[in-house]
Amino acid sequence: MNPVTLPRTWVHASQAAPERAVDSDATGPTVGRAADRADGPAWELQRRCSLSPRQLGLCFAALATLSAMVALFFWAQGARFVTYFAGVEVLALGLAFVCHALHAADGERLRVRGSRLLVECRDGLRRGHDVLELSELRVGESADGAIELRIRGRSLKVGRHADVARRRQVLADLRHLVLQPVAAWPVRT
Repeated sequence: MNPVTLPRTWVHASQAAPERAVDSDATGPTVGRAADRADGPAWELQRRCSLSPRQLGLCFAALATLSAMVALFFWAQGARFVTYFAGVEVLALGLAFVCHALHAADGERLRVRGSRLLVECRDGLRRGHDVLELSELRVGESADGAIELRIRGRSLKVGRHADVARRRQVLADLRHLVLQPVAAWPVRT
């Protein structure tokens, strides 16, 4: 659904500009942190996970318990091979849940420090860091909808894990940021 057509109480509280200070969370600019206040704005572009780690563990435990109960029923009936298949099923389910947990925090964090844009990327267990000069930075949208940061013939795509509305807002904020001189940024206290 389009957030414009939803009632105000249903609309997610996201910010229109990075200048407004908020508490840090994965849905909006994290300008409210003390470490970022002396510098420019910051954004987090990551996936939205509907289950917390505790809920994910409880879901796995419930499914494993159900599978074990079915296996024990068939064991009591004399069909011992069902137990082995139930064990393989729980193992496969566990692997799927571990894969999900590894990629639940995938995304990028963008922060402005002085005249540079710091880009931190998370993809599973891999972490990457890039430092881009704002004076040479070009910002655009790639064909797949991600935000493309270009500098000296090098290209970096960010925002693949964020929703479309969030990517568009960050793209607009970055374009505005690249067009302003560093001295024009508001000082946060």
